[in-house]
Amino acid sequence: MSKPALLVIDDEKEVLNALNRALRKEFELFLFSDPIAALEFYRDKPTPLVLSDMRMPTMDGATLLGHISEINPSSKRFLLTGHADINLTVAAVNEGKISHYFAKPWDNVELIAELKDAFTVYLSELSTKKLLRVNKEKNAKLSLINSSMELEINKSKKKLDLISTKEAKSFARLKKTFNTFVGIYANSIALHNEEYSQHNYRIASHARYIAELQGCDKLTSYQVYIAGLLYEAGKIALPQKLLRGPYDQLNHQEQSLFDSFYQTGADLLSDVDELSFVVEIIKHIPERYDGSGLPEHLNADDIPLGSRILALVTHFDNLVIGRQQLVPVSVTEAKERLAKMAGSRFDPKLLSIYLDMLSAVPESNAASNLEFPIDLMQLCEGLILTQDIVNSSSSVLLTKGTVIEQSHIDKLIEISGERDEQFSVFIQNRV
Repeated sequence: MSKPALLVIDDEKEVLNALNRALRKEFELFLFSDPIAALEFYRDKPTPLVLSDMRMPTMDGATLLGHISEINPSSKRFLLTGHADINLTVAAVNEGKISHYFAKPWDNVELIAELKDAFTVYLSELSTKKLLRVNKEKNAKLSLINSSMELEINKSKKKLDLISTKEAKSFARLKKTFNTFVGIYANSIALHNEEYSQHNYRIASHARYIAELQGCDKLTSYQVYIAGLLYEAGKIALPQKLLRGPYDQLNHQEQSLFDSFYQTGADLLSDVDELSFVVEIIKHIPERYDGSGLPEHLNADDIPLGSRILALVTHFDNLVIGRQQLVPVSVTEAKERLAKMAGSRFDPKLLSIYLDMLSAVPESNAASNLEFPIDLMQLCEGLILTQDIVNSSSSVLLTKGTVIEQSHIDKLIEISGERDEQFSVFIQNRV
């Protein structure tokens, strides 16, 4: 594999030579002492990585990198800066002109590592753009299907509802095709994420149920459900290594790339007019109730209802299945963590409804068709396992579909105590 191309600009010859010695084994270097000449070079050969000194006589580094970003917004731009220039450097970071800065004297190991990580992100973003193009083509086909559905509806109206049996069957097939496509898309997302606990179906069902409790009509509730199934569509554009470990174990740069999946997912689905409401829900899931979230700093009821619902439902499920941190969190602890974020991250009214809903399991039959995670100590006779119970060695202790008996509970408690293990238990209500 060829070395990543890196443009380096510093008006001090000694510094340029030192950077050359430190970086030449890992990168294809293009060295300039004159920022204006470097900029002219960049117009003809836009390298993915640029490293510039801050203080130079003809043009300061922040200004230079601003011009670089206009030529190639995808580039990863870095500054070398002294203590006296720190305020200007921070301003450049906030304005998006640079990706990172290094204080002089720099650490070679840190410098190389950051540049390599940035190049990995650069390649991933290129892959994302390619995937966007491919998925837009797929979405265009989906839009064609839905346009056909609309035509069928118009034909029905023109005939004053005297639609023939043949046409009715055709429309039903088109509607089924749409639902099938959504299901295939949802399953593809799960396969890419290497996620086998039915996370997206579970959170979609929970979200729809909460929407129904809020008095939403069937169409709105269905749109919330579809948003839950497809909210991770943008993860298809992420490298799988970012998805295999818990979020808290990622470094800052990896977390930033990971967090972009909501917007990427919205972009992937945006060409399908019939999913416009779903796109808005997915786009605004990262918003916070207090207005400090992304992408638009919306607050309270300005955030779409579906986004507010999915924000808390997905966070809870990610905690209990071990996506957020190295060790999965118990259902009890996950609920406590959510409660602490009422009014800041989550809508307090919706959160109260969801916590009540979770606390009623397994006693209540109100949501008996839903799958719920519970702690081992909540397990009781008559509950039905919706997933295998496995230990830390991936050995199956009880299989999906088992109707729980007291002997099962006693054995699981015994194993848990002996091995100090916490089991993930997913159930439906009693038979």
